[in-house]
Amino acid sequence: GFERAAIVFVATQAVARELRERGLTEARRVVHAPLGVSSEFVPSVAGAAPALPWLDALADAPFVLHVGSAIPRKRLDVLLEVFAAVRTARPDLRLVKVGGEWTREQRDQLARLGVGGAVVHATGLSRLELAEVYRRAGAVVVTSDGEGFGLPVVEALACGAPVVASDLPALRESGGTAAAFCAVGDVAAFAAAVERALAPRPDDAARAERLAWAGRFTWAAHARTILGAYRELLRA
Repeated sequence: GFERAAIVFVATQAVARELRERGLTEARRVVHAPLGVSSEFVPSVAGAAPALPWLDALADAPFVLHVGSAIPRKRLDVLLEVFAAVRTARPDLRLVKVGGEWTREQRDQLARLGVGGAVVHATGLSRLELAEVYRRAGAVVVTSDGEGFGLPVVEALACGAPVVASDLPALRESGGTAAAFCAVGDVAAFAAAVERALAPRPDDAARAERLAWAGRFTWAAHARTILGAYRELLRA
């Protein structure tokens, strides 16, 4: 498929480099088309917020958030170790997991770490509801060991939430200078970064940087890139 495709769209330059290094397609066929952020992901909403009783129940407890599946490359084993480590200093901390289903191994790890009662698992959220969860999160944590873009990173930043992510080339492109990065699997580094993100101090400059960075990613720009590539193909 890669060899025969007239155009190969990639969301990050990191993926483009991998394709070239592996000899899967010619560089001239690769088009960089970063993904966008949907209009629901904003730092505040006019009027009433979406009704999420389970989220309202966490009003007095800080929480860290993970959005995504439970497949191996998401490294939820690292996420759970990080959460347990931070809870030693912040026993009121909660973890909200959106999407995916815990595997048996992950459930066993939750039990071993003794944090199962501090975890909320939510599925089937609308974009409006997910945006509200992002806005209330103390930190959004992405512990993956492989990503092609990292949409939760830019969605979280667009909502003003601090992001702590694995130091992967693709996530560096998505989070830029607005996110904090840690070596893949480094539980101690992640825990320290999450604790800094949860520190109760106003940081309007950092929040403004997060919003400004996320503003670079729009579906309108994505569509223009796709359209332009197809037009060039038709003229060839």
